Amino acid sequence: MQREDLTIIYYTCNREEKSFENKVRQRLLETAKNIPIISVSHKPIKLGRNICVGVHYPSNLTLYRQLLIGAKAAKTTFVANAEADFLYPPEYFSFLPKEEEKIYRYGNIRLMYKYHWGFFPKQYSEGAQIAGRKYLISVLENALKACPEWFEEDSPHFRKLDPYKNISFEMFTGNNACVTFKTGQSLHKYSAISTHSVPSLPYWGTAVEMRKAMFGL
Repeated sequence: MQREDLTIIYYTCNREEKSFENKVRQRLLETAKNIPIISVSHKPIKLGRNICVGVHYPSNLTLYRQLLIGAKAAKTTFVANAEADFLYPPEYFSFLPKEEEKIYRYGNIRLMYKYHWGFFPKQYSEGAQIAGRKYLISVLENALKACPEWFEEDSPHFRKLDPYKNISFEMFTGNNACVTFKTGQSLHKYSAISTHSVPSLPYWGTAVEMRKAMFGL
């Protein structure tokens, strides 16, 4: 049965290796099942309803602009974020939010570096976020109102733009982790994580198997 209250907003600047991002998209389709997807990309891709915005300088502002475009194109009460370097367990998309004017973030996230053999705990990420669609639009529009539509170069003034600065998140979680990757190609090459990693995760298997499946290493 298709959920009628949720749309997945997948956003990408198309900087990851094609083989890797294609695997991310295929796993997203398998996990999301019948949940509608709107993809907002710099280059045309085949994923749900695609909105190609053209190639722009990859920045936080660009990311938020793409997310805003996707949220405005959706029609459902809620939207779920999905990023080009994230894998999601089924329980992420099965979560049922109670309030429309709230942002929910998944609390079980692990990060894997392309050339490391373990999964590191990560506190939370915008890549694992579900929100009331109209509320998210208002938050992003307010944050971007003083910004140009796109930046074509780095700008210290907007580099640390944070639409969620004064917003409290409600956390939700499940037994299985969302897994995010650091490949060296993404917008942010480093992330705040715990120094302790584990070699395997329930549902996903070992880091060795994951590296081979996603990167062929």
